Amino acid sequence: MKKICLSVFITLAISPLITYAESEFKPSPPCTVILEPTEGIPENAKGVALLYNIEREFNDKRTSLSLHALHMPNPSKFGDYDSYEVLAYIPDEISWTFKLNNYLENNWSGNLDEISPTMRPTRIKVRTIKSNTNKSGPIVLERNVSCSK
Repeated sequence: MKKICLSVFITLAISPLITYAESEFKPSPPCTVILEPTEGIPENAKGVALLYNIEREFNDKRTSLSLHALHMPNPSKFGDYDSYEVLAYIPDEISWTFKLNNYLENNWSGNLDEISPTMRPTRIKVRTIKSNTNKSGPIVLERNVSCSK
């Protein structure tokens, strides 16, 4: 009986905290960032990243990051690489990576819908990668993310 009472007490004590935490979530406004080429990369290479909050099934809130890169050099220009990937991160805290898909000759795009709704990357880079080994190479585009809340 003591275990049941203790369980009920703990449940009732935690429930308001969970409800409060969910009600404190304030979505961040959508944000776009232009990624610029790094040194030695043709000026025509550019990218745009879009960050915004989404709500998935079962009231699951996340941040979506999509990236569109245009006029990219062939990844093999940098060595034994065949694709591009995005590295988005908060320094010394967390990082996310996802591969870009080539949909036209020099254009790449991709997205990730798994970022926490309360954390957004502060730095985004596009780098070369060898698909079968996941060996990453030189950074081609990059930008700091500075979106106001």
